[in-house]
Amino acid sequence: MSGLEQGKWWAGVLGLALLLSCHGGEQLQSPPPTDDGIGDENEPPPPEQPGDPPPDEGEDPPPVEPDAGTNGPVGDGGEPIPPDSESWRFWGTAEGGPREVLGVTQDEGGNLWVAGGEDGLCLLRPGATALRCYTLADGLKPWAPWKGKDPAPEARYLKVLSVTGGPADTVFVGYEGRPNCESEFYKAPGVFEDPAIFKSGDADRVELQSDGTLRVVHYDLHSPAHSVPGYGHREKLCSVNRIVWDKARNSLWFASNHGLAWGEPDYQGGEACSNAEVIAANAWVYTGGEKRQRCKFGVMEHIHPAIAMGDGTSEDSRLAGDVWGVAVRPDGDVWLGTHIRTTRFKIMTNAVGHEDTGAPWNFEAARKQSEEKKHRANRIDLWPDAVAEPQYPTHAQRKDDLVSDLVLMPDGTVWVSSFAWGLAKLNDAGLVTGYLLEGDGDRNVSSLELDSRDGSLWVGHRWGRGLTRLHPDGQLSSHNRELGGLSALPVWDIQMVGSGDTRKVLVAFSAQRDAAGTIVRPGAIGIYSGK
Repeated sequence: MSGLEQGKWWAGVLGLALLLSCHGGEQLQSPPPTDDGIGDENEPPPPEQPGDPPPDEGEDPPPVEPDAGTNGPVGDGGEPIPPDSESWRFWGTAEGGPREVLGVTQDEGGNLWVAGGEDGLCLLRPGATALRCYTLADGLKPWAPWKGKDPAPEARYLKVLSVTGGPADTVFVGYEGRPNCESEFYKAPGVFEDPAIFKSGDADRVELQSDGTLRVVHYDLHSPAHSVPGYGHREKLCSVNRIVWDKARNSLWFASNHGLAWGEPDYQGGEACSNAEVIAANAWVYTGGEKRQRCKFGVMEHIHPAIAMGDGTSEDSRLAGDVWGVAVRPDGDVWLGTHIRTTRFKIMTNAVGHEDTGAPWNFEAARKQSEEKKHRANRIDLWPDAVAEPQYPTHAQRKDDLVSDLVLMPDGTVWVSSFAWGLAKLNDAGLVTGYLLEGDGDRNVSSLELDSRDGSLWVGHRWGRGLTRLHPDGQLSSHNRELGGLSALPVWDIQMVGSGDTRKVLVAFSAQRDAAGTIVRPGAIGIYSGK
């Protein structure tokens, strides 16, 4: 299938999924409308991750030209892993790596952590020659208890989607929730809601112990009753696509299936908000809402830019979409990109702190600045729909942005990638100033990262284009000759470690699956140390 056909397929499938997937529908505890008259929504999530091959498409990805990287060690699927070179080091299943590589990171102690999908969380210690993968048996916990009870062992599901390194021996881990985890909590009255489904997924804080075991603390991404003004209990966030650690402000950002959530990096487990030390640490938070979330669960949620649907559904329903792109600005505000819109979440600069506390931010006030109808200037339509707000597009009038990643550049500009449409560039004010990689095949982009050595932009493609690099002078280059057969796999994650001549580029090459979902070509980890 050509890149153009893939783009059309994903635009259609994800667009349809989003129409069905973000918010509307019957709710057991329907929240009241916000003060703009538009309520929250609840729709089932897309049926698959955007990186999976299309259903009914069993063909191989586009072939790559043969090169010097075709005679290296062979992985489980029979595809060659290129030999190491002066610039690249590769790790695959032969070295104990997972069959599917969805994320790769390094903590401040030098440990390399890998999001290995259903193979779990994998670790490569400094100087080690093989990886070790941790699973449910080692304490990973991709669920939260419901009314004090964990799901039965047979109902537990493990798929590690994302990883971000933290302090030495610490990593933050995001999971995929079970199918329909977002909509399970909002069934019609009287219909059984399975907590093994709606409490699945979320994230963990994982610490590596001296004996090689793990200490795991779970982040339950939800809102307990009455913690958000006007809302009851909420269970919408479950699959965590990406995680960003903002060390300067001691914050975590979880990009999920339904919105963006905040997490406390030092969270050590649930408290009943009765611990004097916990209360003192959160004294700046106003009584009730944010305090109830943060004090007890170490999280606050959620934010997403949203538009009203104009294709015959209720005006009380809004359309949002998965969050995949997150970048923290120097002032602490957060750029975030979804399948529908991109926004600047003005969490640090909204000038609405907590009264009499001197606190810098108010989560709820900042949320409204991205979501309410009157703040449409803070919702950016990167690849414009046929009509613009204050009009609301019908399904036929939409061109969903399908944001896959987002990177803040040193000059304040922002590059945003799309699973279907290439790259868009924003200035500091959030205005689109140009597009790149819009050609057939090139435009299916799945990951981005800023090179801390020279300011270049690394671009990971979904199928058949491997790695492209945009240099500060505007020139494009490719690393595919050294990647060999790996360049045909989706590049699902790129992360940087260090700066200057010692920086390393960590690359997650995902896996190829057939129409039945079976992995037929395993992924690999690439570590680049060249210039």
